[in-house]
Amino acid sequence: MTIKLNWSYVIPPIIAIILMIIYLPIPHHYLTRNGEGLEKVLQLEKKQYIANKTSVSLLDCSSSFSQLGSKNKMYAHYLSKASNWMSLITSYQVSDESPMIFELIFHIFSNDNVEKYKLLDPTKIPLGLNEEQWELMLSYFAAFLSNMGNYRAFGDQKIIPGFTMSSLEELLQKLNSDKNTLHLFEKVKKKMFQLTTKDNSLGLPYEKVSSYYSNNTSKIDLTVSQRFFQEFNLSPLNTKLQKRKPKELQVLIASIEKKKGEIIHFQNYTLQIIYGLYSQQLKKVVHYLNLAQKYAQNEIQKKMIQQYVLYFTTGEMQYFKESQNLWVKDINPKVEFNIGFIETYRDYIGARAEAQGWIAINIQDQSEMFSNLVLKAEEILPKLPWGGNFNKPFIKPDFISIDVLTFGGSGTPLGINIPNAPFNDEGFKNLNLQNSLISRFPKENITFLNEDDIKIVKKNFMKAFQIHIGYHELLGHGSGILLSENEKGELLFDPNLINPLTNQKIKSWYKQNEDYGNIFTTIASSFEECRAESVALFLFVLENGKYNKIFGVNNEDENELIMYTDWLILLRSAIMGLKHYSPESATWLQSHSRARFAILTEMMKVDLVEIIINEERDDFKIKVNQNLIRNVGFKTISQMLLKIGIFKSTANVEKAKEWYQECTQVNSEMLEIRDIVIKRKSPEQLLIQHNTLEKNGEIILKQYEETKQGLIYSFLERFEMQDLVKDN
Repeated sequence: MTIKLNWSYVIPPIIAIILMIIYLPIPHHYLTRNGEGLEKVLQLEKKQYIANKTSVSLLDCSSSFSQLGSKNKMYAHYLSKASNWMSLITSYQVSDESPMIFELIFHIFSNDNVEKYKLLDPTKIPLGLNEEQWELMLSYFAAFLSNMGNYRAFGDQKIIPGFTMSSLEELLQKLNSDKNTLHLFEKVKKKMFQLTTKDNSLGLPYEKVSSYYSNNTSKIDLTVSQRFFQEFNLSPLNTKLQKRKPKELQVLIASIEKKKGEIIHFQNYTLQIIYGLYSQQLKKVVHYLNLAQKYAQNEIQKKMIQQYVLYFTTGEMQYFKESQNLWVKDINPKVEFNIGFIETYRDYIGARAEAQGWIAINIQDQSEMFSNLVLKAEEILPKLPWGGNFNKPFIKPDFISIDVLTFGGSGTPLGINIPNAPFNDEGFKNLNLQNSLISRFPKENITFLNEDDIKIVKKNFMKAFQIHIGYHELLGHGSGILLSENEKGELLFDPNLINPLTNQKIKSWYKQNEDYGNIFTTIASSFEECRAESVALFLFVLENGKYNKIFGVNNEDENELIMYTDWLILLRSAIMGLKHYSPESATWLQSHSRARFAILTEMMKVDLVEIIINEERDDFKIKVNQNLIRNVGFKTISQMLLKIGIFKSTANVEKAKEWYQECTQVNSEMLEIRDIVIKRKSPEQLLIQHNTLEKNGEIILKQYEETKQGLIYSFLERFEMQDLVKDN
């Protein structure tokens, strides 16, 4: 039994049954009759949507930035500006109301208001407001800005105010807000405060909220549009789908140039491509890219920026592809940078990508460690469960450790492996975001672990996670192969290749204009994350942790603890990730959380993990059997990896979905665990980023206090009111 009660005394069986009935919550899927139950669920779970508890950390890059020369600082400064402008597009992609809430916050914290009423003075409660309501306002505004919208970057759940609508109205009145501000509040207040089963999370447009599509988009509209992109070999990454009327769709493409394409008749639909989406923001992005180009360190960087400029000007994907080819060739630069519409996690069919731009500084001494892992990659890759025949030829990538200066988008990751397919013909780069990892180090007490495990995690967290990122990015995302055919229908792999799952010849592969994203659609992102996470766990154990030595783990006892720490962290995060599961729609809202839960499910089947609930059923402890990791755990993760890897390589989406759905189903026992996770809500972690300022021809790095006020102030210095253009 993997979930059990820890009774401290013996209760006769009949009494135990009665107590179980009393204390066991009714599974959420029973609370849905006539839709009434769903609203009850929302009320029960409202706590997880409210922005109240926050923990603010600085994404500190001051030491790395100080080591840059003046030319590199200027280069970084302008690229930071370009990335910040890219992030303004993100708010439009989150929800229809997000740009308006963003603007409302800037009206509230105008320069005059901040100075006159001391709105950002942490020692004062302004205007005689209720202290609790003011703190909740600061929490909401900070959480909104940190996520660049009113849905959380990790988990896609709505962020709603913990304060009352009347208290915000009171604030606006006491600030003597002008008509424009009051009108803006009237337009946005309903969507800002409401929480319904439709808008409590992002998702498919006909079920939830998605600004990648107009609200009236149906399931068949999505299917036809996907076929359209596939048929004409077009990329939807930088697009939005707009439904004018039944069977009439517009494909809006992000570009500075504004023009209309021809009307195309396709499968009883008419589709028209229209350029000019986010035109005003992209003009600013290009303006700062052109300024940055003057300070580029080499010809590759100059050509790369030129391709970005062409991409954002025209919206044509071939320029983005060329920018990525050049980016991969820019080896070990002091200042690292990428920008575009890149990751598709928040589009629930995995087609459209979030606007993103980031700029970071190379940490030379740490980068050497990751480069050593690259040198070992060709030795390691054939040892993965699917063997050498299911890996593409390895092109040694650049793998560096960086301190992030600016990450423009909805959230800052821990590691990056890009370009994504189909833009990685020239290979890829791996990046460890070191200051992002440091900022994630747990400040608060770590819940749901016993005291001994808490000590182990705190001692080994940084080293274990650093190794995990290396394995995950380079050998997880960087491994495998997609078996495919060419334009003539000829196989691009050995027809005698044997499928290790069936011991028969390969029967399925990627046909013309098919790729992983448009075949695996709704599970593509999560399934790939599950593969990468599983590779990391596998390599921690492979050959007694042999490759952990690359990261300076030479002592056998330390190696054992590092391995245990990583497995424990991941399995705990799988349980914590249950808050990103929606019981009312039986869907996962976060790709990584679903991926880790699949691993947890398989490990619970072999009794490697126990979840022990206390008598009061308001707390639990996670117990990972360390003695089973090297044998039972390794065997289980190997079997998982073989399935995931071969299903992906052979385009076997039916088997993949069937298996993955089974692994990520949340039963009533795990729903109870989920309830406890939500009730024991940890503070929401928010990151403050530096700003760069030009003063007397020099670039100054501005640092802010690790408070909600400091985070808000950083945004006020990042953008001006006139920056918040509204033509989209």
